[in-house]
Amino acid sequence: MEKSISIIGAGTIGSAVAIALNKKFQVIATRRNKEKIKDLESIGIKITSNNIEAVNSSDIILFSLKPIDTAEEIKRMSKELEGKIIISLAAALPIQVIKKFSPKSFVVRAMTNIAARVGGGFTVYSFQKDFPQDKKKIVLEILSSFGEIEEVEEKYMDALTAVSGSGPAYILTIIEAMMYAGLKVGLPRDLALKASYETVLGSAKLVSESGDHPSILKELVITPSGVTIDAIYELEDSGIRTAFMRAIESATNKSKLITESIIEKLK
Repeated sequence: MEKSISIIGAGTIGSAVAIALNKKFQVIATRRNKEKIKDLESIGIKITSNNIEAVNSSDIILFSLKPIDTAEEIKRMSKELEGKIIISLAAALPIQVIKKFSPKSFVVRAMTNIAARVGGGFTVYSFQKDFPQDKKKIVLEILSSFGEIEEVEEKYMDALTAVSGSGPAYILTIIEAMMYAGLKVGLPRDLALKASYETVLGSAKLVSESGDHPSILKELVITPSGVTIDAIYELEDSGIRTAFMRAIESATNKSKLITESIIEKLK
């Protein structure tokens, strides 16, 4: 029998994971305004605006709401969630808070990104202490539907939210910038865009499959008095590395602040 998964909050990420999961599982997705997720219904996903109805229809409940909304919904539906697996994709929401409101559920905290929609996400996850071994297999099958997965200590979640959860926004900014640069030097728009994203894809694959550090691979492209060194000079002069470090540090700190705020509000 096909396993049913209910996704509470089919916004950007919730819809992305619903599409990914729909290839293997029976999926129910909720959103306050069902009209906004009619496209999910057209591919066979059941949609509803009733969260309790969705929870009662599945043994695996994936939350993709804002952190405080996730906590409040889990508190409201605590009785209905008893004995079920909760997978929370809410940034900055600790397992301890979820367990406080739903002590009889089995909790997994995870963080993925929008690339999950095409099976290209990177998902990190942490199980609650004493999570039943026999239930881990289905959780890993679900998370693997989004792309690569890795179990991590929960203490790293804020930093990983900043690096990989928000990461597509950084990389898409780079692709857009490269495309604009291509336009500036005379490339047709479609060619500039394709050259940019294919280069990013290929570079990531090179790092993944070679196992070499990016700095080693970068040196293979740079030749004395060549084209690339002039470009690298301009990038270094613009402070691109520092900009990325500041951006990710800022996002990490924001995630920590949200965590502290949620814990304070829910005391």
